[in-house]
Amino acid sequence: MRNGRWLAAALLALACVGLPAFQAMSQDTTPTKKETQPPKKGTKGDDDPKIDDTKKTPAADDKELKALKEDLAAAKKDLAEALSAVKGLQKDAEAAKSTAKIADAAKIEAAAAKMATAELAKELAASKGDPKKAEADAAAAEAAAKQTSEEIAATTSKADEGLARADMAWILTSSAFVLFMVPGLALFYCGMVRRKNVLATMMQSMAALAVVGVYWIAVGYSLAFGPSVFTMDMFGVEKGGMVGWSWDLVFLKGVETSDVMPGLTIPVYLHVMFQGMFAIITPALISGAVAERIRFFPFCIFMILWVTFVYCPLAHMVWAFDWFDPTVLAADRGSSAIGLLGKMGALDFAGGTVVHIAAGMAGLACCLVLRKRHGYPQQVAHPNSMVLTLLGAGLLWFGWFGFNGGSSLNSTALSVSAFAATQAAAAAAGLGWVLVEWLHKGKPTALGLASGIVAGLVAVTPASGFVYMWGGIFIGLAAAVICYGAVNLKGILGYDDSLDAFGVHGVGGFVGAILTGVFCSTMVNSAGTDGYFAFNAHRDRYEELKSVDGKDSKPIADAKAEVEKAKEAVSAKEKELNVESLTKAVEAAEAKVAAADDAGKAAAEEELTKAKEALAATEADLSESQAILADKEATVGKIEAELSSLTDLVAAQDDTENDGKNKKTAMTQVMIQIKASVFSVVFAFVLSFVLAIAVQAMTLGNFSTSDEDEAQGLDRTEHGEVGFDFSAATETVTVLGSTPRAAAAPPVMNGGRFDLEVGGASAAELMRAWSALCQPSDKPANPEFLAVYPYLTTITGTKFRFRGGDPTNLAKNVTALFSKQIGKPVTVSKA
Repeated sequence: MRNGRWLAAALLALACVGLPAFQAMSQDTTPTKKETQPPKKGTKGDDDPKIDDTKKTPAADDKELKALKEDLAAAKKDLAEALSAVKGLQKDAEAAKSTAKIADAAKIEAAAAKMATAELAKELAASKGDPKKAEADAAAAEAAAKQTSEEIAATTSKADEGLARADMAWILTSSAFVLFMVPGLALFYCGMVRRKNVLATMMQSMAALAVVGVYWIAVGYSLAFGPSVFTMDMFGVEKGGMVGWSWDLVFLKGVETSDVMPGLTIPVYLHVMFQGMFAIITPALISGAVAERIRFFPFCIFMILWVTFVYCPLAHMVWAFDWFDPTVLAADRGSSAIGLLGKMGALDFAGGTVVHIAAGMAGLACCLVLRKRHGYPQQVAHPNSMVLTLLGAGLLWFGWFGFNGGSSLNSTALSVSAFAATQAAAAAAGLGWVLVEWLHKGKPTALGLASGIVAGLVAVTPASGFVYMWGGIFIGLAAAVICYGAVNLKGILGYDDSLDAFGVHGVGGFVGAILTGVFCSTMVNSAGTDGYFAFNAHRDRYEELKSVDGKDSKPIADAKAEVEKAKEAVSAKEKELNVESLTKAVEAAEAKVAAADDAGKAAAEEELTKAKEALAATEADLSESQAILADKEATVGKIEAELSSLTDLVAAQDDTENDGKNKKTAMTQVMIQIKASVFSVVFAFVLSFVLAIAVQAMTLGNFSTSDEDEAQGLDRTEHGEVGFDFSAATETVTVLGSTPRAAAAPPVMNGGRFDLEVGGASAAELMRAWSALCQPSDKPANPEFLAVYPYLTTITGTKFRFRGGDPTNLAKNVTALFSKQIGKPVTVSKA
């Protein structure tokens, strides 16, 4: 009932907006010559001579009455069709109300307008040539049209406001999702390092929230999305923007909170916040490549420089539009890309080039500039907690839905598609990595599952808004296999990518960016283009559907034949049910009611009621055949609409407007993606390499920590704290101090405490040697070390304090141990 009331109100409100006949009629009416005519099929409100004649002769002759009756019959037919269409659109009307779909509302408006036209024709015919009655009907229609226009404007405004609110709600949520990825990344990374570096590793990610968070609002957004201030001609692109700038965007001082992004429905402030989350997490990714050996303060400096010279220019080249360009008319802003790669046609929905390729290549550059971890690759640093790593991977997966789904910058089917492709790729990559590792190493590991999930998320990031779910699955599987190989090659190539930032993000982002050109489709995102598979599929479908020599293709011809069969079935059913005679009986009964006097009116109305009931019962029996016909007609309409869409698509690909100068092929987008990806690799690597050297020089070689501080752990040396305080638990490396530490095994009590003094080596050399011996390793432990370790309690300078054990045997073992480890003879004596 509620739906019916709303539909009735909406139809009445929308009835006359699409009635140009009414407006033309009202415009033709003047104080000296008033004339009104019923709209007819095939006309656009042209003057009808019938109305002029009825004005000249108050009583219409038989010929004119006959013509008006014909109009009435046609109007009744139109009315019946309109009512049928309105019934069919009732469900769409409710959807349009709940989801503010303006397109659906337009359909209903058209149907209502058609119905109202028929109603007006009926009223004019009923006036039987009375010009005053016709004039009154036209005036009423004009008043209704004016009121309806106002109501429609109000309805459209409310619908637009509802759409804007929905978009804002989703992007606000997505921004929070992306922010949540930062602690997820911190947990993911900290679980893979040694316990003594847990806090420092988390700080390198979490500090980006503060450092880059402030910098982005201050100048970062202006650099990334302001009007282009430096351009280049490259890749066939003229004046491709490299970096932007606008003083109005510095601290957002020239932007009001209510200002909306041109061409979008979200405020500028919200776009700043959403893109700021990307800027925050990207430099945090780099820390994974140099974890356990970088100092905190130099890394903060590197983050600011890297965002300025690498991230912001890449973001401008890929994502910047003419939103803030004062040389563009306000009404046209937001419709044209201004960045180099964006103008070239490169597709990057959520950051394959800007985020992952850039961060991965920066990680590789830092690996090559800074020293390796002490003992790498001979000694393996085992993760301290895979529980934290898996938890972090889960949080990253969760936040990635906002990362990709929010990049549509609206709340539409596109955001749903990106969400779905993200889920498909992550699941496929996690499964693929586990299977490959199982086959290669014999056991699936938790670290492998976590790495696979992240690799899939990375690879689908540039493609998520352009591919179907099945494309996401293939991208995820490809990323799992290729990234697994890249991670395993680092030991052979010798670079120390601590937590596989390059192997997962750099390689995964590169793979995903190129495969975007393979699997993208305009059917997913009309703002994109057709990749290799979609191009061929759409061409084949076009050839299948297009007409040949003026004849319909087989699919369309077959569909139309089905429509004719359905029409014949409806006609046969009508004859079987005698619909025509029942319709005439209703018309006759209506005529009797109109002609009856007061005495016979009740009987005539009863007869009319029975006739209508009989006709309604017949129409119910006919509805199934009519529904089949409507379904067949809808199929024809769908195929013809598909052909029309493919025709436009093929024309655009062949560039028929320019005689094929920019004709596209199946490999066109793939090649564009390769160019954009290679450019991003070179740009990010070279500048990151230079910045890493610059920071190393600025900090006098202290970008990476010293061997001693690394051995003690960055938690203590950089922050004066520990990530996990387990009290009696020991670190993996002996810590200098006067307080004895607990031994890993109970000492054998063969005596009391005693000290052995080591000569021939400095305290620093002894500490480095002992620290190296204490590192976890897959190789068998040194036998002299195993003989000494259970009795050692404290190391002070060159003095080693023992509790228990035989002093003579321990002295021999200490002598052999350090002579072998340091590479020169040492002496040991009892202090």
